[in-house]
Amino acid sequence: MKRILPAIFLLLTALVARAQGNYEIQVYGSETQAPGTTMLEFHSNFTAQGHPTVPGGVIATHHAEHETIEITQGINDWAEVGFYVFTSEQSGLSNPWVGDHIRPRVRVPQRWHWPIGASLSTEVGYQRALFSPDTWTWEIRPILDKQLGRWYFAVNPALERTFHGPDVKLGLDFAPAVKISYDFTKKVTGGVEYYADYGSLTSPAPLHDQQQQIFSAIDFNLSPAWEVNFGVGIGPTAATDRWIVKAIIGHRFDWHKPHA
Repeated sequence: MKRILPAIFLLLTALVARAQGNYEIQVYGSETQAPGTTMLEFHSNFTAQGHPTVPGGVIATHHAEHETIEITQGINDWAEVGFYVFTSEQSGLSNPWVGDHIRPRVRVPQRWHWPIGASLSTEVGYQRALFSPDTWTWEIRPILDKQLGRWYFAVNPALERTFHGPDVKLGLDFAPAVKISYDFTKKVTGGVEYYADYGSLTSPAPLHDQQQQIFSAIDFNLSPAWEVNFGVGIGPTAATDRWIVKAIIGHRFDWHKPHA
């Protein structure tokens, strides 16, 4: 088993998949939630300058406020399950609910003593056609990261498949998500996050049609119970929303009973 898993991860890291959209803009670390703990996160993403119109009757992203609730429950020392509720607040929109996803994830246990952190998540879910023409999708996302002194590196290559919608014909989708950060102090970490959608794995889209986002981000390491991330991102390609502001606020709940 220990020989098979490294081969799988090496294969998957040669492939990269669909960007996360404007609902959950985050590069994952390899650690999973500890057993008996729950992480509650709120993702707030505001598209300050996006596309004012979108063909096919899909709601435009310009000035959209996307709010996502993420609940992640630790199962054991190598597995967790996450659940998402996506919403969108926009002028003239009566029903803000966008869709739901579920995401189980497993990691390489620390007792294996790998030189890098590694985990693998799979995510399946539904989004209303009003917000995405691809209503049912599935994603498999390998996660690799490494802390080197004050520097931190993470890569989230993934593969996504559309089950219902126009992108069914594309087969597997191809994109990367990468984070590089530096610990300026014990409490403040700053860095760069990159997200992209290159299109079909076998036939990448032209640069003009690719989605690419570059974020300047800051993390506040207040305590092990809190997760705080802020970022401002720019989209350099025509297919990408121009400016996005994001925030992630998370709190970890420990359900273990204290010892007497």
